[in-house]
Amino acid sequence: MRNTARLGTLGLAALLAACANDSATTAPTSSATLNSDVAAFTAEAVGQDIEFMHGPRGQWGLGFGGEFGRFDCVTVERDGFTFERTCTYYDGAGAEQEAYDALTTASAAFHVSLSGSFDRGDWGSSSFSHTRDLTVTGLEGEETARTWNGTGSGMMTGIRMTRDSATVQMDMTSTGSITDLVIPVPRTETSWPLSGTITYSVSVTFTGGVHDGETKTRDVTVTFDGTQYATVTVNGETFTIDLAKRRCEGKGDGHDGRKDDGHDGPGGMHE
Repeated sequence: MRNTARLGTLGLAALLAACANDSATTAPTSSATLNSDVAAFTAEAVGQDIEFMHGPRGQWGLGFGGEFGRFDCVTVERDGFTFERTCTYYDGAGAEQEAYDALTTASAAFHVSLSGSFDRGDWGSSSFSHTRDLTVTGLEGEETARTWNGTGSGMMTGIRMTRDSATVQMDMTSTGSITDLVIPVPRTETSWPLSGTITYSVSVTFTGGVHDGETKTRDVTVTFDGTQYATVTVNGETFTIDLAKRRCEGKGDGHDGRKDDGHDGPGGMHE
């Protein structure tokens, strides 16, 4: 049975939180800065995906509502964001079911679409949207974990003021895949993915500034180890993201907060 739901976010203020030093009025100055911007964008996108896949709710939770562990398509709208999903449930023989059943449903398929706009201080008015096609297995009987796979695409547009009071717009688009992401059951505030990867191919186009009209690309891989911290690799450079806060903690695998790596923070004119 296919059901469609609409719901909005409780907020996306964490989107593009800094990987290095925050600076609301500075322009990006290096390729490393672009890498940190992309890592920060990834932190929010991954947080949304994990919450939908019944991982813990984040600081800016999408509010999927209901009880932990439920698979339904309730209708809610919130804060100007619209979330739409189509849900299809299957038993152990692959036959489609009319509704989710905690004991007999063996797998489920979801088509997810989220879109809206928000105002995030230093990024100004921004728009965000993404789509996902996901499947989850391991649902039948008494579960200890669920495994998710799928593909998706997304976009985010942000505008930043430069030092000379000009503006630079960054349009980020991405395509990606979720591979064997294992989330433990029952769903709790600490049920982070035990293993698996999420990969993105990100394209960033600049409007305004010295790189007006230029497009940069980045390859991103996210890996999980059962903790609230995940490792993000952007074109070979490694960052740590805090899944609970949906922000980038800095370079490497330390969890000691943002690190000074010698550049001006997110959002400006990258090499």
